[in-house]
Amino acid sequence: MSTRRTTIAGLLGGLVLMAGDSSGLAQVTMLGAAGDSLTDEYSEETYSYAASWTTQLVLFRGVNMGPTAQAAGQSGGTWGEPRRTGYAANWARYGADSTTLLSQGQHTGLAAQVGPGGVSHAVLEIGTNDFSPSTSAYFNIYWGFWSQSQIDSYVNAQIADIASAVGTLDATGVGLALCNCVDFGVAPVTRGIFGNASRRDRVTAAIGRVNDGVEDLARQHRLVLVDVNGLATAILGTNTALRQFLAIGNVNIQLFNRDTTTHTNPLAGFVDDGAHPHTTLQGVFANLMMTALNTGWGAGYSMFSDQEILAHGGIAYGGAETLAGQIGPYSQYIRSFWCSADFDNDGDTGTDIDIEAFFACLGGSCCITCGSADFDGDGDVGTDLDIETFFRVLGGGSC
Repeated sequence: MSTRRTTIAGLLGGLVLMAGDSSGLAQVTMLGAAGDSLTDEYSEETYSYAASWTTQLVLFRGVNMGPTAQAAGQSGGTWGEPRRTGYAANWARYGADSTTLLSQGQHTGLAAQVGPGGVSHAVLEIGTNDFSPSTSAYFNIYWGFWSQSQIDSYVNAQIADIASAVGTLDATGVGLALCNCVDFGVAPVTRGIFGNASRRDRVTAAIGRVNDGVEDLARQHRLVLVDVNGLATAILGTNTALRQFLAIGNVNIQLFNRDTTTHTNPLAGFVDDGAHPHTTLQGVFANLMMTALNTGWGAGYSMFSDQEILAHGGIAYGGAETLAGQIGPYSQYIRSFWCSADFDNDGDTGTDIDIEAFFACLGGSCCITCGSADFDGDGDVGTDLDIETFFRVLGGGSC
């Protein structure tokens, strides 16, 4: 494709800004994932009657995560650990934490699928199990047995493990959405074991420090940050101010309750183990993930309505869309640090360095010194889309 050299005056005088137009942005050809049971398919657990956000995106929005092992003709109908039988590009595994994700090879397995393997975008969601109620970390922090230096050491180790996974995936060039860690403290199973809300807040504080580190990683690598913990808090409340119901489609989801092993209570917020979100709450998380893909890469997914979320859980619609009034817009839980126009990586666009760097790239191939001025990914800089995209975000503050 040919490129055009032009002058700054010409660009400023003749440019038509197309705010909100994402028609030329890269689409999600295959979505990969790594993480824990929030992202793993529920199909192989006792609560297989429920559907995780990954399953709902595949079934109800046509998102491609690759074939199941059976559909791919794998021997025994399984991929082997950690994926087992689910979608080929979903490496998330029940029980994984930030350390075992690395030992399981989730990050390297997914990285190998990027590009020629078909994966164009990925979600990394890990760290919640680092503070599950079954860990010594939760026990020791809750009871005050660990010193501050011991807490510091544990927090830093978890951030370092997540950083290793991020580094491996980011090096492939995949469009990466990085999730922070959800606080296990408000889940029914945790409250049943550790009943003191103030002591649970000690663990919440440690999780907050891990999430600060996750945000730093997103900023350093220019990723899309998904505040899953923020949304979970909006849904469930805090340790000292728990929320009992969430109205979806004018139907109260029972956040204090868990379903039974025979699935007799689809209105429960959690499946029978009291730890994992039921289909309705996972539908809300599915909307969050689609918002992340739309925000970062213009994927164009439409959100599940309240009625759809209920239908996926086998629940009759209550006649009104009520969810948004309780949790607010999904966009408030997404922060995109991916912005090719922010050449000096200071978090906003419009500085002299940003402008000079972009115009130095015009008419040439994109390189490290040019950042990512090749907005349309065609291998050169200077097409209408490159120019229009740069000026659309110029001076727009945080990317």
